[in-house]
Amino acid sequence: MATPIRSGSWQDVRVSLGPDAQVTGKLVFSVPTRIEGKLKGELRATDLVVIGAQAVVHANVYVEKLVVLGEIRGHVTGVSRVEIAAGGRVFGEIETRTLVVREGGTFEGRSRMGLSLVPSAREAIGR
Repeated sequence: MATPIRSGSWQDVRVSLGPDAQVTGKLVFSVPTRIEGKLKGELRATDLVVIGAQAVVHANVYVEKLVVLGEIRGHVTGVSRVEIAAGGRVFGEIETRTLVVREGGTFEGRSRMGLSLVPSAREAIGR
């Protein structure tokens, strides 16, 4: 289970992009957000983002914290934490302070981890 946020957990995060939605472009969020639909382009968030089990994201992703239950293809920058849950799939590059791949999760690509990534990652989120 992912680290709880504020008073709840990642399961309590509201859905901002439903399973029937398809978006091409740039999405920016400043509150915990759950994506269940299809996104192509760019995703930025200064808080937690949950990529739901039905979601397919082909994008560059810049977030504070990320939980992946669905699929991401692209470059992922997670400032403090990226977690690939059971059934989650990430294909591409991940840069983060902490990377967790749960049993049943899939990661194919390259990863860079460490505290030295944090300042540049925070700048990337703010763009």
